[in-house]
Amino acid sequence: MPSTLEDLAGLAKKNSPDLLPTLAYAVLWLIVRWIFYKLLRSYFKTLPATSVLKNVGMQEKVLEESFAIIGALVATVLGFMAFRQSDRGTCGLMNTRGCFGEWPHGTDADVGGVRDPTGAIALYHNVELGWYLHYLIKHHLGMGMEDNLQMHLHHFSTITLLLISYLLNLHRAGVLVLSLLNISNPFLHVAKVVHYVEAKGDTLAFLAFAVAFFLSRIVAYPVVVLHATLIESWQVHPAYLDRARHLPVYLLANGLLLLLMVMQVQWMAGIVRLLLKAVGGSKAEFKKEGASVDYAKTKTKQGKAE
Repeated sequence: MPSTLEDLAGLAKKNSPDLLPTLAYAVLWLIVRWIFYKLLRSYFKTLPATSVLKNVGMQEKVLEESFAIIGALVATVLGFMAFRQSDRGTCGLMNTRGCFGEWPHGTDADVGGVRDPTGAIALYHNVELGWYLHYLIKHHLGMGMEDNLQMHLHHFSTITLLLISYLLNLHRAGVLVLSLLNISNPFLHVAKVVHYVEAKGDTLAFLAFAVAFFLSRIVAYPVVVLHATLIESWQVHPAYLDRARHLPVYLLANGLLLLLMVMQVQWMAGIVRLLLKAVGGSKAEFKKEGASVDYAKTKTKQGKAE
């Protein structure tokens, strides 16, 4: 019998208990961040007075990005493990039509079953959801920098896509999308730390990030992801265009994916400006341009952005 929106609601209800560990992972991320900040702040106190890290505002930026490196590496490793389980030759960069085969109920066996004996797919979604949830509340607990409205929109979009991915058994496409988006993140945070501490090689680190971002988010994302979700999805599963069945899921998921694409194009424009300063401008111009495309902000004790 063809599945309806009511069937999908039942599917989400059945899968939702698997995501309860998300709350525990959010708390764990907050605890680890608190310990990490304590250790690094102790180290900052040992630095000479001439160090750039004696500036409190710079310390906050380095703390934020250094911890983000840890999160990015964890997401990359877990994403690779989940991708190995969800792909199985059916949903990969070169074969995206398989991402939607057997959906929605035929993909049940992927999670925690014979195709995923390690539980890697569920683990990946829980840890990633915990990461983004902790990101939304950390500043209110006095830890880390406050993101601006655009970054909050990014976080909420990613959380929604993670929920759609797991609750509605769209994890084949979901893991592919999130794994692809995570590729450039470690490069970004390393480049920012190197830039903040004014270490040698900051231009090279930024170039490595720019290349990774361009290839994964500007080239591969629309060519692989958007082509698959916008076109191949309904070719494999025509009910995606059926208003009474799965059209709302199709519109919501693709609307969020397109929103991310718009953000990425905007970020790429900033990266290009920064790239031009890195290659042809002065060190001061590079630093000034870098500050203008930093999408997070920290607040002083007076509550003003720094």
